[in-house]
Amino acid sequence: MKKQSFFVGALLLAISGIICKILGAIYKIPLTNILGSQGMGVYYLIFPIYAFLLTLTSSSFTTAISRQVSNLVAEKQTLLAYKTFKASLLLLACLGSGAGVLLACFSRVIATLQGLENAFICYLSVAPSIFLVAISCAFKGYFQGLQNMTPTATSQVVGQLCKLSMGFLFAKILSAKGVIFGAIGALLGVTIAEGITALFFVIYFFIFKKKNQTYFNFSNAEEKEKEISQKYIIKHIFKTAIPFTLSSVILPMSMVIDSFLIVNILKSMHFDKLFATSLLGLNSGVVNTLVSLPSTLSVAVCMSIVPYITFSLSKKDFEGINKKTSLAIKLTMLVSLPCVFIFVLFSPYILKVLYSSTFSSIYEFNVASSLLTLSSINVLYLSFLQISTALLQAINRSYIPVISLSISLVIKVICEVILINIPNINIAGAVISNALCYLISSLINIYYFKTKIKIEFSFYRTIVTPFISSCVMSLVIFILLNIVGSKTIGVVFSFVLGAIVYAILIFVLRTFNKDETSFFKLKKQSQKS
Repeated sequence: MKKQSFFVGALLLAISGIICKILGAIYKIPLTNILGSQGMGVYYLIFPIYAFLLTLTSSSFTTAISRQVSNLVAEKQTLLAYKTFKASLLLLACLGSGAGVLLACFSRVIATLQGLENAFICYLSVAPSIFLVAISCAFKGYFQGLQNMTPTATSQVVGQLCKLSMGFLFAKILSAKGVIFGAIGALLGVTIAEGITALFFVIYFFIFKKKNQTYFNFSNAEEKEKEISQKYIIKHIFKTAIPFTLSSVILPMSMVIDSFLIVNILKSMHFDKLFATSLLGLNSGVVNTLVSLPSTLSVAVCMSIVPYITFSLSKKDFEGINKKTSLAIKLTMLVSLPCVFIFVLFSPYILKVLYSSTFSSIYEFNVASSLLTLSSINVLYLSFLQISTALLQAINRSYIPVISLSISLVIKVICEVILINIPNINIAGAVISNALCYLISSLINIYYFKTKIKIEFSFYRTIVTPFISSCVMSLVIFILLNIVGSKTIGVVFSFVLGAIVYAILIFVLRTFNKDETSFFKLKKQSQKS
């Protein structure tokens, strides 16, 4: 049986992530135009609670499962790896169903505490998907542990297509009944999409099992593994997953805190309830959606790098760890830095093209534009936070992100309460607080990782060439926009040509060395490697 190389795995996830982000933009942009800032405000009151429960009960287990399976496969304990998957599936099914039931039971209480009691129906529409996501995460963890990123990549696109079609359809139909019902329609699309994704994994697994008997034909030497009980495996998974869960749950917890704090603080400053909800919608639905787009690659690299570094660590291949780590950091910088330039310099153009029907007034547009410019640096901070967390998890130091994120979250909440209460800052306080949170966490993580694993990278190739390329790209876009104007076709043409110039400069300036270019060979490595 052959496994995918690190670059192939990361490339598959990056491509699927980019496709999903494009589909997500195709979905969220017209959805925002349908629901308006108020409707998106309602949507992003619900979504943080939902995302928090997903992370707590399933999503954070994916990395733990993949790491455990990768270790076992490296030690040729394929039977135990398979038993780990089955135990994980049972565990996550129980956790997911329990969390879904609890969310449904306490939906009215949560909505009331958030300051919008009628939104409880939205929780009921999305509660079943928590169980469905849990099922999918068990499959993802198993396949990623086998260093097979194809099902994860495919499922992301399948799920996004379903969410796009179903969510948009139901939101369009139900929005005629009001803002709350429009949000219900969008969330129903999420539930249906997760159901189809879970079904995809079940079908893929049985096809994979039929075609790849290597992982399911167990030798006599593995008979002793059969004595290990499912109860023991579940306990071990839980023990392994706890630090992953704690580190993964803090950012969703931050979003949950925002969903309770922001609207209530703004209301206490005599902002109208609906206007406060609109500001939340602008920040979470418009600005944060755009800021999270560049992190697609870092998420793909994170998902790929954990099993590969774990595998290299088990083989004591420290040179391989250094090469993969350096490449991961470089890829993150190459994507994040130009996006920072674009958001700082061209945020009004981006918003006019993408969200032309969203803003009810020029004031809302100006607020969104200012928030996007202010949030631009978060592209870099968030990407490095994700990468540094994944690197520490891969070397079995998962408790470090827990500590760094916990410290940062406390600082963020304190800053948020202080800054949002200042009338001239208000919603911008949330952006500033997020930046501090991401920056502090990233610095702590990277510092600790460097004390444990030696990282060698070229400052010129990792920092200087992306910076020079970003500057030239920005200059090209600026000149073109002054020539073609601010119409949609002209803006799109300017950005596309700027991206092409950036890509050309990356290769002209020799950003990748010979060792790194070997990772770009789309070939599979044997299991022995």
